[in-house]
Amino acid sequence: MAGRQPPAARIASAARIVAGAACLAAASGCAPDGPAPATSANQAADPPAPAAQETPAVQPVALPDLSRRTESETVREQIRTQYAASMAVAGDPAASPRARGEAYGELGMLLLAAGYADEAEAALRNARALAPRDRRWPYYLGHAARARGAPGEAAARFEQARQLRPDDAPTLIWLAEMHLETGDPAAARPLLEYALALKPDSLAATFALGRVALARDDYFRAVSHLEAAREISPAAAAVHAALETAYRRLGDADRADANLRILQLAGRGAADAGAAIQPVDPLMERVERLVRSAAAYERRGARAFGRGDYARAAGHFRDGVDLRPDDPALRHRLAAALALAGDRDGSRAQLQEIVRRSPEFAPAHYRLGLLLEEDGRPLQALARYTSAVRRDADHAEARLRLARLLRLAGRTDDAVAQYERIMAIDPDRFEAPFGYAMVLVALGRWAEARDRLADGMERYPGAPGFPLALARVLAAAPDGRVRDGDRALAVLDRLTDRQQRVDLGETLAMTLAEIGRHEEAAAVQREAIAAAPPELAKRMAANLRLYEAGEPCRTPWREGELP
Repeated sequence: MAGRQPPAARIASAARIVAGAACLAAASGCAPDGPAPATSANQAADPPAPAAQETPAVQPVALPDLSRRTESETVREQIRTQYAASMAVAGDPAASPRARGEAYGELGMLLLAAGYADEAEAALRNARALAPRDRRWPYYLGHAARARGAPGEAAARFEQARQLRPDDAPTLIWLAEMHLETGDPAAARPLLEYALALKPDSLAATFALGRVALARDDYFRAVSHLEAAREISPAAAAVHAALETAYRRLGDADRADANLRILQLAGRGAADAGAAIQPVDPLMERVERLVRSAAAYERRGARAFGRGDYARAAGHFRDGVDLRPDDPALRHRLAAALALAGDRDGSRAQLQEIVRRSPEFAPAHYRLGLLLEEDGRPLQALARYTSAVRRDADHAEARLRLARLLRLAGRTDDAVAQYERIMAIDPDRFEAPFGYAMVLVALGRWAEARDRLADGMERYPGAPGFPLALARVLAAAPDGRVRDGDRALAVLDRLTDRQQRVDLGETLAMTLAEIGRHEEAAAVQREAIAAAPPELAKRMAANLRLYEAGEPCRTPWREGELP
């Protein structure tokens, strides 16, 4: 697998691929012999000076309107002081272009750290014009464009920085990230492979290669990269979220569900509590340390969260909350980090504080519901999910949880209404049509359930729950007009070898018994029993006795076991 083989030959090969790709890029020019050798970590060698060199033109840089932000007065004064100092140097006719560029650059870095991306860009563009061989300035311009949500522009800036320092792994990774955001995974892949050759233990590069494979629908390769990322950081929520997707697309529900369970404490979207996994980035870490602001702490927390270092992330988020206590989203990130760090009580306390301060913040109600459900308190969890959807009608995750609890409580009409709403909100969510079909099963409306499951199997081929449930209905429904053993067997034949699970074995046994192959059914049931947990194995013995007696099964699911 890429990244596990770091010899010099591999690095050289990857570098050639990246250099060749860059020469074709429109973002910036590529000289035939590559960029000039660097004289320091940040600055490339200056070209020979012409006989007469004009001073590069610079644009005015305005002090941002500091009254529009909630930063502390300390940060405001820091910005005013740096602005005055930078403008003094920048306006000094005796100062060299390099000194003036440094002055603009320091101001741009501070503004970027404080979250003023637009104003930072103006200063950084001047720094770039005055010191064109200093790779920091296009690099920080790339981050400013990224902060503005302009990945195409950010990619062009990161490419300029890469030209000045071709072997800087963070630059390669950020450039690849921008290509991913603009829908060009093919351009991202060689950059990431080179970054991984340079830094074989890079979680960010390994994870991003998995995302490249996902974007190209290459799920086997995606699993390979993502499992390698999991080895580097077993706790990284974003890795488990991506693995769930990859395994789900491969039809491996067991492994998909295992990764989902890891996420459930903080919610299915646990990766959203931080940011995408970011590279270890000394230049940006330097920027983030410039100011003591909630935004800076939030970015540092997001960086640690992405790496799976939840205790450190919680510390940064807590520092941010201390400065911005009424920000529910920031406190919610703190709650998610605490939950994943194993501090359930701390997470619960933060969520309750959000509800007290900002009762309309739906995600806090939802995550409180998750904690209550895990504690075995379904009625209280149901109330929290209800609160979440009242405050955010499009919160599909909360509605899914709510619908399931309503179904289990026997409130089928209410459950159906929730499933219908979810299908309207997000037609791509297979859980809603599957849950709807399970309500029909619970109501004994077997023909409708069969048709819903058959439709779901065609619409969501990566969700094995549909064919398994359909086969059970076809094999063991009490309604003889619905049963069709031959069709059930054909449905099961569509499942792959990777889906050899206890419930698949039991479903196959039901099907074999329905078509009169009772001895085979008994043998398959015994194998399934041997693989099942002890309590489930005891319940499965009843069906075994049926098959041994030459009888079919007429209960697709035992009481309390409907998925």
